[in-house]
Amino acid sequence: MSEGLLQENNIVGIKLMNGDEAKAIAAVVAETQPDASIEVLSTYTSIRAQNHLEVDLVQVSEQLGRPFDPPTFLVTLASYTGNINVEDERITVSTELTV
Repeated sequence: MSEGLLQENNIVGIKLMNGDEAKAIAAVVAETQPDASIEVLSTYTSIRAQNHLEVDLVQVSEQLGRPFDPPTFLVTLASYTGNINVEDERITVSTELTV
């Protein structure tokens, strides 16, 4: 492999299995992080951002009209790129390492 083929980037993201939860998460991210890229495909939704992506679970609950917690988010999550941090009220994926 020659040098220069691999490039560092600061893109982080999540891929979610499509359904009501993915739609609500995408709506919240679109509202709170307008620079994020959201792509809805046949079986999953891809959400990407530069350096930092945050999902406010309280807002997702409001969007869904029912409780939405971290375990439910994790069931919906198919994969992620970056360093993930799961808290009670928010999920963040960033380029920064968390301890």
